Amino acid sequence: MAAMKNVYVDFLSQQMEEFELLKSMYPNQGEIVLSDKDILKEISNFLEQKTEYIPPHLDFKLNLFIDGLKLEIFVNLPSSYPEEEPDIYVRCNKMNRHNESKLNSELLEYIKENHIGDVCLYTAISWLQENVDKFAIITQENNPPESNSTQETEDEYARLWIYSHHIYNKRKREEIVKKARELKLTGFCLPGKPGIVCVEGHHSDCKEWWKDIKSMSWKKIMIRKTETFDPSEQNTYKKFSNFEELCLKNPVFNKHSNMSELSKLMNELGLSQIFNDLFGLCNDE
Repeated sequence: MAAMKNVYVDFLSQQMEEFELLKSMYPNQGEIVLSDKDILKEISNFLEQKTEYIPPHLDFKLNLFIDGLKLEIFVNLPSSYPEEEPDIYVRCNKMNRHNESKLNSELLEYIKENHIGDVCLYTAISWLQENVDKFAIITQENNPPESNSTQETEDEYARLWIYSHHIYNKRKREEIVKKARELKLTGFCLPGKPGIVCVEGHHSDCKEWWKDIKSMSWKKIMIRKTETFDPSEQNTYKKFSNFEELCLKNPVFNKHSNMSELSKLMNELGLSQIFNDLFGLCNDE
């Protein structure tokens, strides 16, 4: 236990040093915004051995202006960063959805190729400063037309089950809910580690939602199971009345999902077999 604590002391010390460097680079009010104003104190208390509990993740937004572009860079640092890759997502005021998704995909690829267990936020920001303008040119020619599939009247009813290594980042969580509601999908998002998302609705709308969500930077995210039904059976198989984020906290590890509560919920909805499929569990029968 002591050895493990020392490892986290090392990780969090590096995070605090890098955060202080960023604050010195971007000292103006509003440039760096913490999601939790008390997090720095909690990390300091842990480093000073005033508490035994590993603090929550360092989660913040960096607001930058580059060549007339306003960038919102959402950063979530896992407790094991810099050994584990950072979770970064970027939004820009002069990009459409396609270009913004492409920017985030290429940033993720850059981090994966260059991250070798060292702090890398400064290099990621430098990459953005050098490359962001390539994605800000919005023309009809370099963007594919929007699909008309969501307007189809006859469309399979579907339910997608998404498994992610983790879902912590506040902005990603907001996007998951926002895009689902925009497309009139129902279901839920369970943040934490692992992260589980269920979306149900017209198959084409589910696919449009998935296309946007998977383009964000993820350590690991996948569709574990797809259920499809005839449109006439929608009322029979629909399980949710809206889309919402679940709050099922693990009583021991606050960043982990409470799988026991999720299992209980899915059992109440008649989805216990799906729970087994999600986690590769076998039936007792």
